[in-house]
Amino acid sequence: MIRATHFLPASGALLAIALLAGCTTYTFQDGSRETLWGVPAEEESRRYEDDRQAEGVRYRVPGEIEEKTSE
Repeated sequence: MIRATHFLPASGALLAIALLAGCTTYTFQDGSRETLWGVPAEEESRRYEDDRQAEGVRYRVPGEIEEKTSE
């Protein structure tokens, strides 16, 4: 038999995780924050992925130190 004292903390933790899963917190330059319900716009979540794909693949030879190039 499951005791109520063991069930309540676990259910509270699951409820907190479920409620926070749908939140997006934006932090602005002045340090203020705003938390919104829902999923961020697709273009905001894909921004960094598109930058990485535009760079292409870089290969390196094991044991060699790569020279820094400024782009």
